[in-house]
Amino acid sequence: AIALTPDKQTLVSGSTDGTIRLWDIATGQTKKILRPKRPYEEMNITDVSGLTAAQKDALIALGATHSTL
Repeated sequence: AIALTPDKQTLVSGSTDGTIRLWDIATGQTKKILRPKRPYEEMNITDVSGLTAAQKDALIALGATHSTL
């Protein structure tokens, strides 16, 4: 999805990866990237037991961290 700000100086684009980008119309450069916090952002699942590998992979994709050390 895309939209133009009322002053026509910034283009706003939304992506399927969940990010929103603000673009400078004059330069074509990205001004800012907005990323929503994922549901399990920064949750450490290193010592969690009882999860399958697929469940761990899903949690990591949703922002959880896992140390392999």
